[in-house]
Amino acid sequence: MALALILLAVGSVAAGYIGRPAPLGGSNWLGTWLAPVFEAPLPEMTGEFAHMAEAEAHPGAEANGHDGAHAADHEALELTLMGVSSAIALTGIGLAAFVWLRRRDIADRAARSLAPLHRLLLNKYYVDEVYEAVIVKPIHALSRDGLWKADAAIVDGAVNGVASIVASLAGLLRQLQTGNVRAYAGSLFVGVVLLLGYYFWR
Repeated sequence: MALALILLAVGSVAAGYIGRPAPLGGSNWLGTWLAPVFEAPLPEMTGEFAHMAEAEAHPGAEANGHDGAHAADHEALELTLMGVSSAIALTGIGLAAFVWLRRRDIADRAARSLAPLHRLLLNKYYVDEVYEAVIVKPIHALSRDGLWKADAAIVDGAVNGVASIVASLAGLLRQLQTGNVRAYAGSLFVGVVLLLGYYFWR
């Protein structure tokens, strides 16, 4: 698991350089490259309708005078959010390093005083237990008590029923095969009489 987390961390750092924000001297070239994929093609229009559709598709095209101020405000907001999120992350990392490397007693006292919360976090919010109770066990019970019995009763019953019918018919036919020549001759005579009677009756 440690190796997998290291690979994911390296991939996350490398992926961050693909779309560096503009305030840091980068550009989202991946988003620009994929932009045509997410744009709906405009229908063929002429005259005023074409102008209106173009304005709706590119609402900033007619407001070029405000683009500079809007971009500056956007960059300032982006820098502020990056600074705040980075400060929060670094504070959390520093606090965790101090507690776990220098003052383990703080973590122990927090675990004792916040026992319910500690137990909840230790058991990963009981996601596995809830999944087992809500998904796994009902499906297992349905498969064992419902689908398995239905399969045994319907599918296996149909196959076994056909086999029983064939076996019963074969048993009846087997009784006619007595090995007695006179019985065969009598059966042949009866068959000929029935055929002749059928043709004469028609």
